[in-house]
Amino acid sequence: MKTKPIYLEDPYLKEIEAIIVEVLPENEGECKVILDQTVFYPMGGGQPTDQGFFLLPNGSKVEVNKVLFKDGEIYHYVKTSNPPRAGEKVKGMINWERRYKNMKIHSAGHIIDFALFLLGYSPKVLKPMKGDHGKKPFITYAGSVGKDIKEELQNKVDELVANDLQFSWGFEPLEKLEKEALYLQPGLPKQKPLRALRLEGVGVVADGGTIVAKTSEVEAVHIVSIEDTGQETLIHYQI
Repeated sequence: MKTKPIYLEDPYLKEIEAIIVEVLPENEGECKVILDQTVFYPMGGGQPTDQGFFLLPNGSKVEVNKVLFKDGEIYHYVKTSNPPRAGEKVKGMINWERRYKNMKIHSAGHIIDFALFLLGYSPKVLKPMKGDHGKKPFITYAGSVGKDIKEELQNKVDELVANDLQFSWGFEPLEKLEKEALYLQPGLPKQKPLRALRLEGVGVVADGGTIVAKTSEVEAVHIVSIEDTGQETLIHYQI
C-alpha cells in the first residue's frame, strides 16, 4: 500500500500535509487521489467513509466526498474540474463532526461486544460476525441466547460507560493476537501485523476502525432492540 494510514495511529488528528502519489480519472468532474499518508478513514468494517477537503498549492479548496480502500490502496474521491498533480503537496482536512460521531458509534459497538463477553455470552454462545456502525447501527452474532437479555446487557453497557475505561490500540503480529485476543474474526490477513484494540481491564480484539480514547466519550449507549432468530442475534443500538 502506498499510503500510510495515520488514522489508525491517531484518530483525533483532524488534518495532515501529504504528497500526492497518484491521480486517476474517475467520473466527469471527479478524480481519485492516492496520498503518501492520510487522516481520512476509508469506508470499511461497517464504519462510514470520512469526508472533508484538500487545500491545494494554488490555494483552492476541493471536496473529498468519499474515501475507499480498493485493490490494496486508499483512494480519495475528489470533486474538481482541475485535478491536482502527482508530486504536489496538499493539506487534507476531515469533517471532524462527522468523524467524531462515527468514532463514537463504532466505539459503542465495541462496548456492547465487551459487555457481552463480561456477561459470558460472547464469543462462545454468540459468535461475532459483523457490524454496521452507520445511521442505524447494529451488530450481528451467530447463535442464540434463548432468553431476553436486553435489560441485562443495557445495565452492563451503562456500567462500562460510567467507569470511564481506557481504550488503547497498537499493531501486533497475528501469532501474538491469537494468544491474547478474546476472539478473532475469520479471514484476517496473516502476512501483516494487525491492530489490537484493548479495553482497560477487559481484554483485546482485532479492529481496524477509529476509536475514542475512553468509554465515557460515547456519553450513552442505548440498546434499541435485540432480534433473536434462533440462528442469529442482531443487536440494534444508538448513541
